[in-house]
Amino acid sequence: MSNQTLPRPICIIYRRLPDDVREFPGVLRKATSRQLIIESPVVVSNPRQISGKVIADSGYLAIWFIFKDKWYDVGKFYDRARKWIGYYCDIVKPVNRLLSGRSRTAALTDLFLDLWITPEGRHFVLDEDELQNALERGHISRPLANQAHEKLASLIQMLQDNRFPPPAVRNIEPLRRESQFRS
Repeated sequence: MSNQTLPRPICIIYRRLPDDVREFPGVLRKATSRQLIIESPVVVSNPRQISGKVIADSGYLAIWFIFKDKWYDVGKFYDRARKWIGYYCDIVKPVNRLLSGRSRTAALTDLFLDLWITPEGRHFVLDEDELQNALERGHISRPLANQAHEKLASLIQMLQDNRFPPPAVRNIEPLRRESQFRS
């Protein structure tokens, strides 16, 4: 993949089982054969809080790292003042192709479990209830749910061993203000 025409607009295609597909606008900052780096406004219908702190709200910004053949993506989150507030990790089905076209990612399939990591290194497992709900409704198989739990446990172990998030994620900063995403 070539970075010659970067940054450029891109849509992150995000699939929630069984059939909810959403598109999120962003700016492709870097594309290699192993990862995409996409700066994107945070889009939520309601602010998300953990331990009394808002971690996701309209006007916030995320720099997403989407990896080939990994069971997770990582978003480095910033508040409206562009202060770094933590990492959001989605457990996803691995993709073997990162892009489905010049301006679209391959579809990322969410496996419900998420991990929030504070700047101090504390972590919170999120959405276990959503995974249980999906299991009960038959939207996800037991083996796939078990894999999601295993991959989450692996991420937590890597975090505790100070091997996660990777240095490329830790060292990045936003390019510009959120207004870059408006047409």
